[in-house]
Amino acid sequence: MNSEEDDVETSGMAPELMTDGQKFKMLLAHREGNASIATLSQTLGMSLSETIDFLALFGIPAPISYDDHLQALETARRRL
Repeated sequence: MNSEEDDVETSGMAPELMTDGQKFKMLLAHREGNASIATLSQTLGMSLSETIDFLALFGIPAPISYDDHLQALETARRRL
């Protein structure tokens, strides 16, 4: 690989690194209590369920209880 190929490969990685950095920054903000789960979800472009799964990947417990989850499911069923 020559220098020009290295530059192209590195520049292609920049957007992904920026996105990963933003995700990490938001994870820290959420963990420190400075970003709600809704804000985190919106910023990451994920559903609440996806966001909770994403938090679990980093060992951050779900910010809702099992009872809250069941109540949300029941509410969703009534709206269908």
